[in-house]
Amino acid sequence: MAVPRFSIVIPTRERAETLRFALRTCLDQAFDDYEIIVSDNFSSLATKAVVDECGSPKVRYVRTPEPVAMSTNWEFGVSHVRGEYILLIGDDDGLLPHALTELDRLARETGARAIRWDAVYYTWPNIALPGQGNYLRIPLGRTAGMRDGAEAIREVAAFREFYTALPMLYNAAVHRDVLAVLRARAGRVFPHPVPDVYSGFAVAHAAGQFLSVTAPMSVSGQSAASNGIATLFNRGRNEIDREFHALNARDGLRSEPTVPDLPVFPHVPVADTFVFAKRVLFPDLDADLDRRALVAACVAGARVSADDWSAALALVRASLADAPALQAWFDAEFAATPYRTPDPVRLRSARPGADEEALHLDADALGVSDVAGAANLCEAVLGYRRRGLELRFGALGGETVLAELREKEAQVQQLHAACDQLQTQLRESSAAFWLRINGQDAQIEAHVRENKALRDRVAELNVHIRAYEFQAQRGLLTRIADRVFSRRAG
Repeated sequence: MAVPRFSIVIPTRERAETLRFALRTCLDQAFDDYEIIVSDNFSSLATKAVVDECGSPKVRYVRTPEPVAMSTNWEFGVSHVRGEYILLIGDDDGLLPHALTELDRLARETGARAIRWDAVYYTWPNIALPGQGNYLRIPLGRTAGMRDGAEAIREVAAFREFYTALPMLYNAAVHRDVLAVLRARAGRVFPHPVPDVYSGFAVAHAAGQFLSVTAPMSVSGQSAASNGIATLFNRGRNEIDREFHALNARDGLRSEPTVPDLPVFPHVPVADTFVFAKRVLFPDLDADLDRRALVAACVAGARVSADDWSAALALVRASLADAPALQAWFDAEFAATPYRTPDPVRLRSARPGADEEALHLDADALGVSDVAGAANLCEAVLGYRRRGLELRFGALGGETVLAELREKEAQVQQLHAACDQLQTQLRESSAAFWLRINGQDAQIEAHVRENKALRDRVAELNVHIRAYEFQAQRGLLTRIADRVFSRRAG
């Protein structure tokens, strides 16, 4: 059997309503040499029904024999792939229409064993955070360059870069040989309870270097049933969170004791996956976690209640038991920190429109209600499927970043110019409209004057007609009277 160029894995659990649209984006590709594996985590029959609705031979459906942890389902899905490059999307995510065509070209031109990209971000209307739905962020970057995996790991572990700078399976296409290396070293590809962030550290290390692209290839969606929303922003308040932790415990996937198990995003998942990956995959790598930054983030941003605050502080302190100096620093700086109600979660940009990095849009105002609609809107805005994706290649250093910022600034200026042009056109159209209205008013007034004159003329004629009628009647009566009197006289 021929090996497909790409395998797209979609792990899912009881999310038929979003899976339908995720599949639609995967099937809407100009490229043809790929397969799709839907890895069903023991869902109801609705999930299989959605797969059957596709009617596509590209889609293969596999199902676990019982509910398993998220990482175990990812492992199960990846174990069924046949493709050369593997990428994974969530069941509320999507692929952009140009993705596979451009990834194939980039793989051929660079030989990279891992290709990561900046993803579009989309919040579904039903996201479980009030006021945060219907947000669409479209990256505007168009640069590419090879990046050293160890350097990326260091930057993310020190919280100097966001973890999406790593080649996670969520935002990267990874050669099957890289995953085979990880499986050989750790016993499985995803041995940690947070498989997406862990895979970023793991792939960056195993691949050695990776191609980093600032143009988007996928849409990262968050919906009502998103694990990240449930476990990090709504912990302890929903069944998804409870099941997530219960299945991880049953499958032997646990957090690191040197990282406090608190809902603090992104610091805790980044720290926990890094510490685990360093211990299992790269213990000799010169990369360290910034534990002071982690502690400060936990104290400032732990999303817990007032009743749980003392326990949260104790948990942070206990995570420093292996470092007495850090524990003493915590006692001096944070042990007496009073509780503060966490700020509301804000995922949407405070300023819609364009900035130097992305477009920030109200998806609902543009008629978008699902991830397939979001992907189509991205194509309408970017046009990468129609025109192709032109990237500027170079090493990812300061000069490239500066050049990219200048390019984005030029794009923003172009968008502003386009807006100014549209506003000018609107003003001109408005002026022309009112000129036409004013001209029509003058014509109407002329018609009114003409009609009044006609009415006056008609009234005048009516007076004359009545006068003529009176005169005629009087003449007729005179003639009749003359005849009568003449007969009497005779």
